[in-house]
Amino acid sequence: MIGSLRLLLEDFLGLMREEGELDVFLPLLMSAMGHEVVYRAQKGTRQYGVDIVSIGDDVDGIRTLFLWLVKCGDIGRTDWDSGPQSIRQSINDVSDVYLRSHVSPAHQKLKKKLLIVTNGDFNASLNETIAAFLERWCSEQKADAEQINGSKLATWTESHLLDEYILPLDSRILLRRMLANVASPDLCINVGRDLINQIVDGAISPTKSKPAATKKQLTGLRGMRTALQVLFIWSVNEDNLLAAYSLHQYAVLATWSRLHNKLHENDKNLRQELCHLLDSLLMVAETYHQKMDPYYGMQDAFVNVRPHSLLVSMTVFDELGKLGLIGCLFAFQPDSSSHPSTNDGVRHYVRRIKKLLNSHACCDLPAFDHHSVNIHIALLLLVVSGEREIAKNWLSRLCIRMQYATRWRKFMPMSGTFEDALAVRDGEEEMPEEFCNTSTLLPIMFIWVAALEMREAYDALRLNVVPNFKGITPNFWSSESGYDDVVGDERALFEHGIGESVKQFPEDPHEFLQTMSTGLLGIEGIETTTWYQLRAQFIPLLAGLYWQLQLPREMLVKQTIAVASSELTGKLWPVDTLNED
Repeated sequence: MIGSLRLLLEDFLGLMREEGELDVFLPLLMSAMGHEVVYRAQKGTRQYGVDIVSIGDDVDGIRTLFLWLVKCGDIGRTDWDSGPQSIRQSINDVSDVYLRSHVSPAHQKLKKKLLIVTNGDFNASLNETIAAFLERWCSEQKADAEQINGSKLATWTESHLLDEYILPLDSRILLRRMLANVASPDLCINVGRDLINQIVDGAISPTKSKPAATKKQLTGLRGMRTALQVLFIWSVNEDNLLAAYSLHQYAVLATWSRLHNKLHENDKNLRQELCHLLDSLLMVAETYHQKMDPYYGMQDAFVNVRPHSLLVSMTVFDELGKLGLIGCLFAFQPDSSSHPSTNDGVRHYVRRIKKLLNSHACCDLPAFDHHSVNIHIALLLLVVSGEREIAKNWLSRLCIRMQYATRWRKFMPMSGTFEDALAVRDGEEEMPEEFCNTSTLLPIMFIWVAALEMREAYDALRLNVVPNFKGITPNFWSSESGYDDVVGDERALFEHGIGESVKQFPEDPHEFLQTMSTGLLGIEGIETTTWYQLRAQFIPLLAGLYWQLQLPREMLVKQTIAVASSELTGKLWPVDTLNED
């Protein structure tokens, strides 16, 4: 088992590019090895042969200044000695420039060691040449040097990042199974959730002291991020990112549900770890959506790759929800309006939603009722980003299609399985009551048309749709105390909270909004939740989207009112504070 994991890690490291992957991974590995990273590669800055600098104990226990010269792939004769970017020239730059003028006075007396690192291997024909050169160089510079290949990096990764404290034997088996099933997302996701649960549960297990508990939590979360990074790069190589995307989403929920109290106590290290995890989610999402971009803009593109209209509808609304959530993550960041990269992120995801709405007519009504959450999140991003008219036009089309569906009930958004929907859509029988006895979509549509002051659409829903809702109950849901604890568990979240039917829709839209924005009597309001107090509104959005379950009514209504009313934006729903001190 240990040998096979090491080979797996060696393959994983071999897939990394030098810029943006290997140079990001190595500092994480160094920190796990007990090093202090004092310098890392920067774009536009001449390196003089040194990509990363760290301070740590060498194998002999002596405090050492490590100079990392990082290359990617197998090292041949051309890589060794051919031009200004060759390894030999880089080593000469280290001795001629870096060691003479770039070492801090505080580090001058430390032992020096040059590490020539590649995630591939050194050509065997070069061993004698490199060994003779390094022997002479070490003697002249009074320093040590060592060649590090992909196999050595894999050994370090296993020993320090995936050691027995982070990934015990059972977890290592799960890691192998997860990676082996990347091409089968459903199986990979099930195994990956077990792995994440095992790591996070181990990270919060009891310890003898508070410092030990903090160290265990941080170590566990960093180990989880490492395992997810392995999965991501593996998934890129397999050209199937669904599992990596889903498991990054789940990791956020699992971490929040177990550690939200610590986050609430202003544990800055844990907050930073969660922010790193969210950054990883954004990276995976962008890689995934870049691959999906051609399908968003091409007319009915998903029709050509999905064998049934129900599958097309499922895919389109799944994409709308994912795009909306990632766009909202960018939009809700602190001072998002003053950060160009954040603004670019919002624009990218809004552009994708607009393309999808224009290219696929099935966006005008979902086949499944749980996609009401996806619609809310996509509308949220459109309105937050200033695309109010696009949101209103989409809502108008949804209202028109809903009127049609209430007359031909087989087209109503249903709560059954795909097989149930297939039997109804392709059969001649009407929709069975058990598959459409409740509607979560209609209340959300009422909220949005009221908040956006679409009076004509509000009246059309109230006068033309509701009367045809015979046997169908418009449904809201309110969370109870302990909501943060259950966002990472589908069954616990399903059993949590209280469902509530809506019997009457008043003639005045503002009256409806005012009534719905008030929490249930006897139920703690959302202001008592950790996600609300930390202004992490992405947590309920992600939980509802991931588990295909409802959003808390009080949050849903207040959030919609806030983003629809420019004078309220940032007051009822201020931006995320996780990054703040």
